[in-house]
Amino acid sequence: MFSEITNTVEDILKAYQDGENYDRLLEAKEKYFEQTGMLNDDDDDYEHRMTCFNDWFVFHYELPSGEKVFEKYFASNDVSEDVKNTFSNINFSFFEFSKTNFKKQIVLKDILHDKKVVLPKDHHNIGLFQDDVFLGRTIEYKDNVYLMRGMRILPGSIKSIIKKQCKKIRKANDTTLELPFLLELESLLTKSRRYSHIEPSKIFVF
Repeated sequence: MFSEITNTVEDILKAYQDGENYDRLLEAKEKYFEQTGMLNDDDDDYEHRMTCFNDWFVFHYELPSGEKVFEKYFASNDVSEDVKNTFSNINFSFFEFSKTNFKKQIVLKDILHDKKVVLPKDHHNIGLFQDDVFLGRTIEYKDNVYLMRGMRILPGSIKSIIKKQCKKIRKANDTTLELPFLLELESLLTKSRRYSHIEPSKIFVF
């Protein structure tokens, strides 16, 4: 099932590979890496960050028309209603890998929204260890929740700092604060990786 989602993401990205659309993609890329920290070709997390950019571009980036990229694509391409509904409910958040339960399902804690997320038994390997914390996106499709491949793992030593900030964002009860906060986390993570000699708690200051 998840392949229908990933294939649609790839189709949308392919639509922005040339012409005027490609210029839009380049503009978006410049904006994203300005917000989350510049990317170098030799960075050891290059592929991860590019995958995160792709997810941000497809699901969050607003075109001059005010449309999201996926909304414009859906308006002129034949896409199932299930996929349309799924893309409209992307959940970008700060997660913790809680455990694998007795049903062999991966259980995540969505810390920003204070809820549990259970992935299906046949979900792809997410490559994390118990208690790892990370930025990522979950998407609900046909009664199952899947984790997109674009993830950024954060240092466990600053988990409590970020949890406190998540609580503040949640208490504000304003969803427009979430995306800027999560992109700020990405930026601080990039900075922390650049200055690895500095204790993360001195960098993740809000």
